[in-house]
Amino acid sequence: MPSLITSVLGGLQSSSAAHNAANTLAGAYNTAGQTVTGAANTQDPLITNEAATAGTGVTNAAATAGTGVVGAAGTGAQNVVGAAGAGAQNVLNSAGSTIAGLNPYASAGSTAAGQLSAATGPGGSLNTPFSASMMESQDPGYEFQLQQGQQAMQRAQAAGGTAQSGGASKALEQYTQQTANTDYQSAFNNYQTQNNNIFNRLSSVAGMGQQATEFGGQLGTQAAGTAGALNTQGATTAAGLNTGAAQYQGTTNTNAAQYAGTAGIQAQDLSSSNALSAANYLGNTQIGAGKAIANGDLGSASAWNGMLNGIGQAGNDLIGAGVASSGGYGSFLSNLF
Repeated sequence: MPSLITSVLGGLQSSSAAHNAANTLAGAYNTAGQTVTGAANTQDPLITNEAATAGTGVTNAAATAGTGVVGAAGTGAQNVVGAAGAGAQNVLNSAGSTIAGLNPYASAGSTAAGQLSAATGPGGSLNTPFSASMMESQDPGYEFQLQQGQQAMQRAQAAGGTAQSGGASKALEQYTQQTANTDYQSAFNNYQTQNNNIFNRLSSVAGMGQQATEFGGQLGTQAAGTAGALNTQGATTAAGLNTGAAQYQGTTNTNAAQYAGTAGIQAQDLSSSNALSAANYLGNTQIGAGKAIANGDLGSASAWNGMLNGIGQAGNDLIGAGVASSGGYGSFLSNLF
């Protein structure tokens, strides 16, 4: 059976060992919790900073790209508008040169039209009826022909001895009238032919001028329409380029902002998760440390309880053996040790 001294020593050793083991385990728990918490505190700022840096980099890159696209679109739009304007001006210049070449014909036509209008108007040369007074101008040989014919008849009558007769006078009068009728008709025909020729020539020149004027007007209208279409198309294309660039810039900036925001949120989520996990781990280690200390206290109490039981058993054994027995003090000391 255990002795009193061994029970006391064993209880003290067991109690001390329980406390030491509990303290060691609690210290290990606390050290682990602090290590995890320190690591989380160290890494969380790094995570958020890296996310912020990445977001800023993406945002700046998007802004740079958007600005570049807008600048390129603006330059392209200016080039398109300039090219359209140059093309439109070339069309107008070409049409202007052609119209300038038609001006002499248009001018001649205008002059001819004015002359034709004056000649066919009241009192105009082409609106004056033919008269006998015009015969000489229209048939310059009439007087000479009449004179030569009359002289020939008179010579013939003189040679025949009938120059002074009434028949000779009548024959000369008939010849004169017939010649006048014949030459009048010839002069009238000449007058008509001349007027028709003048009218036709003036009409032809006036018509040529009218055609030149109409063609020039049509050419000018077409050139203006083509130039306007070129300028409109250039402006529309330029507007499309600028609009597309602005949309690209807006989309790029929006996507970059979303990326930066998402990165920041994810970093905060990760940081919060790390902090929460570290806190949970720290709490668990503190609970474990508390349990270890409690178990150490329980072990110490159990050791003390065992020691007390040993002391009590030794006392009982000492009393049971009796001091006055034949063993005397020797028996007492053997129970004590």
